[in-house]
Amino acid sequence: MEEAIVTLNLTKRYRDICAVENLNLSVNAGEIFGFLGPNGAGKTTTIRVLTTLTKPSSGSVWVSGFDVVNEPDKVKKVIGVVQQHLTFDLDLNLRENMDLHARLHHIPSGERKKRIAELLEFVGLTKQSEKMVEDLSGGMKKAAMIARALIHRPKVLFLDEPTVGLDVQVRRRMWDLIRSLSHNGTTVFLTTHYIEEA
Repeated sequence: MEEAIVTLNLTKRYRDICAVENLNLSVNAGEIFGFLGPNGAGKTTTIRVLTTLTKPSSGSVWVSGFDVVNEPDKVKKVIGVVQQHLTFDLDLNLRENMDLHARLHHIPSGERKKRIAELLEFVGLTKQSEKMVEDLSGGMKKAAMIARALIHRPKVLFLDEPTVGLDVQVRRRMWDLIRSLSHNGTTVFLTTHYIEEA
């Protein structure tokens, strides 16, 4: 089976602090991989390395066969990232935020409109598309962040604590969404400190 993510002795140090030490993992394509650990265990640091936001101190890392240090632009084209914190432009409504993200990925106009409509339908936010992001509920914001991260059809989706702060019903809906992504062939790498989710 094809490997979507591989790390060999991944280590990340910040001066005297070792945030990640000799991490070896392999994630198969199409898998939902739960990365479990308490706060401060290095989960977010690992995602930052896997998504090219920070360089490892040592070790090797590949995402979809691309080296994150030597081929970061290729990695960025095949990944989607949903961070813990809201990263929308609050001066734009939901559809405009999606459109901006699609433009950043150089998606042509006709395809862009169709893709945005598909994704808003997929996450159940079609009726909220003209709302300002700050007017959406917490669960809607998380779903919108996932939709935005999928705009360019990434092979690997990184979700950093995707259900933190969500009530039980919204968490279930989020998990249905994550499972459907996996069924469609997307590799999902998510961090959590909820053992029942892992």
